[in-house]
Amino acid sequence: MQKILIMEKIEKEENKILVHEKILQKVENICELQSEKEKFNISILSGELKDFCFHKLDQFDLPLYRRIMGNNNSDKGLHPDTIGHAWKSDGKPTDGATENLRNLLCYYAFKMNWSETLKSLGITEEEEIQRTKDKREEYKAKKEGKQYISKSESEIKLFANRIYIELITRKAGIPIDENNDVIEEVYNSWFKLFGIIRDEIKALPVKYLKDQANPESAQGISIGILNDILRPHLTQHQARFRSWLEKAKQNLEYKNLTPQELQKKYPGYNVLMKSLKETNKGLIESAEKLLELIK
Repeated sequence: MQKILIMEKIEKEENKILVHEKILQKVENICELQSEKEKFNISILSGELKDFCFHKLDQFDLPLYRRIMGNNNSDKGLHPDTIGHAWKSDGKPTDGATENLRNLLCYYAFKMNWSETLKSLGITEEEEIQRTKDKREEYKAKKEGKQYISKSESEIKLFANRIYIELITRKAGIPIDENNDVIEEVYNSWFKLFGIIRDEIKALPVKYLKDQANPESAQGISIGILNDILRPHLTQHQARFRSWLEKAKQNLEYKNLTPQELQKKYPGYNVLMKSLKETNKGLIESAEKLLELIK
């Protein structure tokens, strides 16, 4: 009998998911409004949720209403201690909320169930489950005195490292040598770099693209490399230079010139080289930012 109770407790804890801050905040706002209290607390919410169960829940979800009202516990499973676990996010197994409580909180605050609420907020259940797992693994690691890196953080670090390696092993993360580097080869390298970074970004799971607007994130830095560093220079200079170079190679007047000497004959050479170096500087700085994220 004791073994069965322990198994039921474990299953209940594994079913718990940390409730997203946006949902908790809305619950707090509704609770303060409905209870006419100036400051939210779990005890007040407990009373509000019980009242909601008795008088309104059956209008939204009759099966959930019956499950909660059929609970033999006199508090109908809505004791402040039980509800309080939904507000804790240390990663303890007791933190989070069961499926019934998650649905109840969402009906109370949004008049929708858990799944519908997540969808309306642009959140997936997979993200919430993974966040809960990460928190619990982090809590476990801290108790054991170990360093913890979440799966999400690990994946982003690997992504950043791949972009970083591409930068420093090409004429992108290395200062351009005006006297020895061949512009055509630089463009060939940058063109391949552009495609590789774009493919790496496309391969990222959608959940990571939410952080692309942050210029300090690995995703934001990578998109900045494409749109703010490489694209402007390549759009303005690459096609014109390649077109001129193709004709210049056929010019007998230049047949004895080295590639480095030939490229200096380009009419817009000084302007192109200045822009080339500025672009190169931006790529080097991006590589340094990525390196900081990898450490």
